[in-house]
Amino acid sequence: MKKNIDRYHRTTSFPIACFLYSKGQQIAGINATDIGNKKEFVFIKTDFLTELVNIYRFGDRDDERLDVQVHLYEQARRELLDRLNEESR
Repeated sequence: MKKNIDRYHRTTSFPIACFLYSKGQQIAGINATDIGNKKEFVFIKTDFLTELVNIYRFGDRDDERLDVQVHLYEQARRELLDRLNEESR
């Protein structure tokens, strides 16, 4: 049986969370961390998500898989900010 850590990808990076969310990756939750006011975005790990993370971190900046339509990115950004604001209430 796999541990939960194997089922989820966790990041405290807001830019990568926006990128992944705008690419249609499912958020399982947003958790508090031990580091001040930082939050942790928890995504359900899939092969595609792992590929996107690797491309984002290490890929060629000309890779088309990094492209996101600006309105999708802005919508994802607004939704994540709304969820962060809800979490802090």
